[in-house]
Amino acid sequence: MPQIIRGEVYYLVRPHVVLTTSYGTPKQEKAHVLLRLEDEAGNVGFGEATPLEKFTGETSHMTELVLREILLPVILGLEGDALSMAHKVMDYTIPGNEAAKAAVDCAMYDLTAKRLGIPLYVLLGGKVRDSVPLNRHISIVDTGTAVKQAQEYIAQGCCSLKMKVGGIVEADIERIKAVRAAVGMDVKIRIDANGGYTYSEAFSLIQGVKDCKLEFYEQFLPADRVGELKALRLATGVPMLIDEGIHSVGDAVHCFSTAAADAVTIKLCKCGGLYPALSIAGIAFSMGAKVIVASTYDTQIGCGICLHLAVALANADTGCDLTTYATQSAWAKTSHTMRNMCLYVGDASGCGVYSMKDFPPLEESCMI
Repeated sequence: MPQIIRGEVYYLVRPHVVLTTSYGTPKQEKAHVLLRLEDEAGNVGFGEATPLEKFTGETSHMTELVLREILLPVILGLEGDALSMAHKVMDYTIPGNEAAKAAVDCAMYDLTAKRLGIPLYVLLGGKVRDSVPLNRHISIVDTGTAVKQAQEYIAQGCCSLKMKVGGIVEADIERIKAVRAAVGMDVKIRIDANGGYTYSEAFSLIQGVKDCKLEFYEQFLPADRVGELKALRLATGVPMLIDEGIHSVGDAVHCFSTAAADAVTIKLCKCGGLYPALSIAGIAFSMGAKVIVASTYDTQIGCGICLHLAVALANADTGCDLTTYATQSAWAKTSHTMRNMCLYVGDASGCGVYSMKDFPPLEESCMI
């Protein structure tokens, strides 16, 4: 198999729609680290690292440095499809830094799929569905604004909403009830506290919205409170979705073996790429748990890669956080299409992204 002979790292900043959460309100832009790998046969693959500092402690500048100075030197010379070896080498070379490792992992998957002339989802086991519903997000805002945003999303064809909570419990309850009343009972609504509640606050919130027929209660307690999350799940009987609390395969084993959650949010920048993501999804599947694939702030490269993962996982059968294709549709040309707030995967080789605004290396390497 052809060996990887060249790697180039790019730092890209662009405006984005960001959310006010229990973490606060971030800047209205995101910094992305993009990776281009090339093998000796001329095949090219792209990966992305858009780290979430509050989740893993990584910043984009840190990720760029780790890729340039630590990971690329040990990846060059490996065969392009040697994913298992790549993760072994990367983990031996430096612990953590999962966003940087995800960029390498995804670029290798993309390169291999393009070398074989197949869509990326084939390497992930083949697709079990053609499209994924998009889950649209509503910040911690006043009730009137939340209702207006929800109604706009529903008018666009959306059938799945995520509301950020984790502030004042009474205000959160009022906002959730108002949105449910505005959109009706058929629209799926999940709420995400980003670890912003104490146990007593979480319990009070759940009791206050028990008639709202919510799909999931996401990360209601801080990431290290798995035992308390299990107790909250057992005490309330509501479906718990865990995000910040699962970063690795080991975390998934611990969470699901202790019955602490009903579903997991998979972010590639959190777990290190597609290779470990498949194991996490498999553990969830074996325990009857669902998977939400999330790529909220990525460019179309990272988001397209996550789309391929979402269509290949049997238990990712609900709305996924792939919102870049809805919020920045003019920023790239891809083989993927969006209809009625569902994202349909294309059949182009690799991740299916042909060109991207302000990122000419992609256009030079891909045929439109």
